[in-house]
Amino acid sequence: MTVVLISAFFGAVTVGLLVAGFVRTSGDDPDGRILREAGKGYLRGGYMLYVIRRMVLKRLQLEQREEQFCRAVRVNGNPRLWRLKRECTNGMLLFGMLIALSGLTAAMAASGAYADSKIETIERPKTGTEVYHLRARLGDEDIEMELPIKERTLTTDEVREIWQMAKETLPTQMLGDNPDADDVAERLNFVKKLPGTNIDLVWMSSDYKLIDYEGKVHPEEAEPEGSIVTVTVRLKYGDITEFLDIPVRVVRSLSGIDEKEQLVEELKKLDSDRVNDREWELPTDMGETPVAFYRKKDRTPWLSASLFLLFAVGLFAKWVSEDKRLRAEREDQMLRDYPELVSKITLLMQAGLTLRLAWDRITDDYLSSGQSDGPRYVYEEMRNARNKLNAGVPEETAYEEFGRNCGNIRYLRLSSVLVQNLKKGTGGLIPLLRKEAAEAFADRKERVKQRGEEAGTRLLLPMAGILVLILAIIMIPAFLSF
Repeated sequence: MTVVLISAFFGAVTVGLLVAGFVRTSGDDPDGRILREAGKGYLRGGYMLYVIRRMVLKRLQLEQREEQFCRAVRVNGNPRLWRLKRECTNGMLLFGMLIALSGLTAAMAASGAYADSKIETIERPKTGTEVYHLRARLGDEDIEMELPIKERTLTTDEVREIWQMAKETLPTQMLGDNPDADDVAERLNFVKKLPGTNIDLVWMSSDYKLIDYEGKVHPEEAEPEGSIVTVTVRLKYGDITEFLDIPVRVVRSLSGIDEKEQLVEELKKLDSDRVNDREWELPTDMGETPVAFYRKKDRTPWLSASLFLLFAVGLFAKWVSEDKRLRAEREDQMLRDYPELVSKITLLMQAGLTLRLAWDRITDDYLSSGQSDGPRYVYEEMRNARNKLNAGVPEETAYEEFGRNCGNIRYLRLSSVLVQNLKKGTGGLIPLLRKEAAEAFADRKERVKQRGEEAGTRLLLPMAGILVLILAIIMIPAFLSF
């Protein structure tokens, strides 16, 4: 009865949340109007999940992050509608599942599925011991208990009947992976109990050098023609004891555990028997197992593996080097283009163009040139900024993003100068650009000088090698003449 009441309570609360969602979003409610105008009015039943989730996010100070996420995934859409649809849909699914589970649980409880069932008999387990968890009603008092019940004890006639059947199956089960009792070289299967019963079995061997108490076979100890071993299994159940003898023949076989030693011994025997022969034939089989021999080569696959590993490492190093080279080329190209770009902006603005028109003019000139010598990264970034401007992005934002995308301190400084003068007016912009251009050309000269020095340093080693070669050409004949 308690389970029914709890299930009914949760079901009623869930239905109340569904109804509350429809009521709250009715009339002139803005969220309800948004859903109805989008044709999703049926989702209003899950609105309370949206309300509860917003309360939790506000308490955790994560509501602003959630709104930013919605705006990011719906840049050109309606972030609020997208969020309402998503969370109200989840609310409808959640509330519907709660109602269904509450109804199912209540129905099962009413049918007695969760109630203790009254029993009048206890069934013993087939094997081992089983613990019954019981509740006894003694008058007006309930008593909880755990009652271990052992398996049924077999009668003497039942044990002997089971043993008669086992005597027919045990010899076959004992063989395991061995083909038959006359060809035993693999481990024997010594089971501890008769399958499906609690009857103990004890295994013994007439020769523990050949077959030990665990069923492990030692074929290397067998005679060349095989050795007969009697395996005895003893049944023990209460006062009942029975024995069964199973004879097997242990043979030497390549399938045994020491097949390598057997093969080596056989080859040594052939070698000793043919000491006067220039050559002798290798065996093609060992018993019923075929054997093939191959001469090992001095070359091993380790050489190929090592070469492959070296190639893989070299390829990876090339990828890393190529990545570094491309990054360095981009950085160097943007540094080389910086003085030219600042000069172009300065000249165009001195000619009377606004910053926006100068930006468009430089970008158009770049596009009309056809980029015969490959893309110029700084002008590609200018093109990207112009696309943003045409899309309605404010100039300050576009220029700031241009500086950040270039990823160089000089371009960040240029974008900062452009943004500051957009805010304060363009009166002092041209002098600042002239100064920036002068500094940029000075930096460019310094970098050219530095690269020249680096090139000279790199030439020192080849020049030293040439000097040593010339000295050797002169000195060696002189020494040889003495």
